Amino acid sequence: MRISGIKIAGIVFLVASLAVLIVAYLGTAPDVRFAADQELLTSGDLTPVNDETSIPAIKRTNEQSRPFFVSGWLPYWAKDEGAASLNDRIGLFTEINPFAYGVNAEGVLVDKMHIDAKPWPQLFADAEGQNVHIIPTILWGDEKAMHTIFSDPTSANRHIDAIIAMLDSHGFAGVDIDYEGKDIADRDAFSAFLRMLRENLSADAVKTLSCTVEARTEDDPPQGFTGKRAMSFANDFSVLNEACDTVRVMAYDQVFQMHRADTFTTSDPVPNAPNADLRWVEEVARYALRYVSPDKLILGIPTYGWEFRVEKVSDGYRYTRVRSVSYPSAMEMARSAGVTPTRTEGGELSFTYTSSDGLHIVTIDDAESVRNSIDIAKKLNLRGVSLFKIDGLTDPTLFDILSKIR
Repeated sequence: MRISGIKIAGIVFLVASLAVLIVAYLGTAPDVRFAADQELLTSGDLTPVNDETSIPAIKRTNEQSRPFFVSGWLPYWAKDEGAASLNDRIGLFTEINPFAYGVNAEGVLVDKMHIDAKPWPQLFADAEGQNVHIIPTILWGDEKAMHTIFSDPTSANRHIDAIIAMLDSHGFAGVDIDYEGKDIADRDAFSAFLRMLRENLSADAVKTLSCTVEARTEDDPPQGFTGKRAMSFANDFSVLNEACDTVRVMAYDQVFQMHRADTFTTSDPVPNAPNADLRWVEEVARYALRYVSPDKLILGIPTYGWEFRVEKVSDGYRYTRVRSVSYPSAMEMARSAGVTPTRTEGGELSFTYTSSDGLHIVTIDDAESVRNSIDIAKKLNLRGVSLFKIDGLTDPTLFDILSKIR
């Protein structure tokens, strides 16, 4: 086939033009350090990666195209009990996330786990022997300190350097960033921080970035939710999808996610204080899928519950938080009160009892609740699930459930 000289000239012109554009783009690429430049601090609007019409197609996909991911958060306040509960069971997990580090007001990492002391050396050896990854979680909940660090490029860079140094010194393959309770006004600054952390971690292709965030089901906060109360909206899900290797959405503490108060009122006809109602859990996952690839999205699932004091009011019930409860303590409370927990419409165990200060309600997530949430993750073809928490106080049949899902 003959090609005319005019056509050849046109092709050459197009190739040359593309080359000029590429060189111009590379020449203006931002520096890998955290920048104060307003362009980098502005993350832009949420950009869906999955429109809502595509999600039902995900729902019909039952076969996983990748191994189903299962991780567990191990809290520093119950490290011995949590580690002991993993004896001969660590192989049920893909990854274990010790709540290893906190952060002080200056952005300096604080070793909460005493990571070089017992029980970690043995647990790490057991994990390595079964090809289970240990990825430390950095847990931070001081919104004022986070604002200070993220707003100052020098402080932000110093904090990033501390994270990289910690990973290198212990040979960790990545980090889980769990920075909760941020002021919604710091959303763009936090997005810029994640982008710069991603750039620095990319210098070592082995290092992964996991981002753990609060749950929500809509783009904008409810009326009256500002500052820290709007913490669920301080995370740009589009940026999370861009910067993070995995995005873990904490689909629990439902009443706190919805009301952001220790005392709140609902119009329910009967007392009801869900921790992770399955209908809400699926709504949380479907919302996140609008912005986060299913290959990255991990569903956070609770293994504990909450107790509230309940008062009848004219238009429903008022709830006041009493405490979090473990599965064994909830079962003992029910036994002592002579009541039998029943399964709610949302798939959790719940019961009420009368104390000296009035009516109380307890809602607890047992192994069946966990299994049902895992089913949601599989139905939507998510990357997997993360269990909060592995502390030696879960439903003892939980590990039987985990043995059947991978």
